[in-house]
Amino acid sequence: MSVLVIEDVGGWRLSSMNNRAVGGTVFDDAAIALDREGFLGMIFRALSDTLEETVGSREASGFINLVGLAISEEIEAEYLRAAGTSRLDLRGTVDALIDLKRRMGGDFYVIEETERRVVLGNRRCPFGDLAVRSPAMCIVTSHVFGHMVAESQGYGRVTLADTIARGANGCRIVIDLDPDAPDDGGQPYFGKADA
Repeated sequence: MSVLVIEDVGGWRLSSMNNRAVGGTVFDDAAIALDREGFLGMIFRALSDTLEETVGSREASGFINLVGLAISEEIEAEYLRAAGTSRLDLRGTVDALIDLKRRMGGDFYVIEETERRVVLGNRRCPFGDLAVRSPAMCIVTSHVFGHMVAESQGYGRVTLADTIARGANGCRIVIDLDPDAPDDGGQPYFGKADA
């Protein structure tokens, strides 16, 4: 018959049956840079890289577009539910975008807001170093912003003018609401009713 004896040895609770730590491991104080966000970032980066290596950059971008659209629909539904409406006006949409990124750890703010254009700035990337290692995160942000603006306003073209992921000190995201506005390489989005 085995007898389980637990004793404290140097701050560790050890079992005499298997000398394994109970309630702790030898790695508890190790400098391992891994947490939930880091783990999810590894998954996203691995999926993104594997897609690109397997099907090519263009097709991988298409898959990321689909993921961004799916995420944006869920996020939009949350804000519509919270606002108690079926469609946000422009002010509500801009507030939702800023609130979303704040909840994720970003520091977005309005630089310019007119009926033809919204320009947002950001001082802190909600994805931290993950965006630098996986710039596709910025594309997902573009899709979420573009989808929500297009559903609200019928159309929106998102240009990631400056991003922390590309080495800028902050992000500058231009959202044109007028399809005839000069295009600096932005991605157009159309509301479902207007597609």
